[in-house]
Amino acid sequence: MLLEGIPEKNGESIKALAWLLLTCAAHVSRGTETYHQILKRRARQQTKLSSRIEVLKNQYTTDGDAGPAYPLEKERQLLTFLRRGDNEAARQVLDEILAILFIANPDSFTFMQYRAIELVVLISRAAVTSGNAGDMLLELSNRYLMRIQEAQTTEELIDLLYLVVDSMTGEISPFKGVRHALSLRRAERFIRENYTRKVSLQEIAAAAGLSAPYFSTIFKEEMGENLSGYLNRLRVDKAAGMLTETGLTLSEIASFCGFEDQSWFSKIFKNYTGMSPGKYREQNRTDGPESAGQGWVKDD
Repeated sequence: MLLEGIPEKNGESIKALAWLLLTCAAHVSRGTETYHQILKRRARQQTKLSSRIEVLKNQYTTDGDAGPAYPLEKERQLLTFLRRGDNEAARQVLDEILAILFIANPDSFTFMQYRAIELVVLISRAAVTSGNAGDMLLELSNRYLMRIQEAQTTEELIDLLYLVVDSMTGEISPFKGVRHALSLRRAERFIRENYTRKVSLQEIAAAAGLSAPYFSTIFKEEMGENLSGYLNRLRVDKAAGMLTETGLTLSEIASFCGFEDQSWFSKIFKNYTGMSPGKYREQNRTDGPESAGQGWVKDD
């Protein structure tokens, strides 16, 4: 048939051809938009963002606050929604991040450009660490970085960031391409809703719609780690955020993140980060104790 006349190619040639097709597709896709359509899309983005900025401005004026700090927690939420493939929620979080950046530096294009670059790098790094980032995905990120560096207006920067979110939604999912993706997504949703307490294999397997032994087997095979390791990583990640952004004691954080006690929390945390929770807080905290409203407590 037709395929018989196509000469065989090596792996590198196939990758190069695939990237060429992706580039052409992206160009054709952008080319279908008229200049008027691009302006309309950007105008809608600006209107929506302006409304969010006004809400935040009123909030900080009412509270008597000098202004919002950089939203590290929002970055984590953005990555969470990207992993889940929830484009609408990811866009809403991006709205909030951009609104806060505008309030902090309303007239600095260079500041916004640097922050846009940092966000794309953050998303690209998440794609790399998820294990699903092929050469094409990394090249796509590099192309967006180049376009951000070449941008001339804030509207163009914002538009590019929304394009990045749209193109990356679901791409950094740890379940992308795995056989039992639906069951694993159900399990992940259950875990994220219940990680603050002790959860059993049976509960999680039931949420996934599978038997406990079978779920345990496929989880290890398709995720590359056992369930307890996944749970511990999630809890450590949540604890790390609380250590840097709250004044809660180590005991309170341990309890909130589902660890049996502070001693076990400190041991697991150090296994994953290489340092104790107290040391991690000391090196990474973003606020002073006064802003948190509670005392900062180091572990022994």
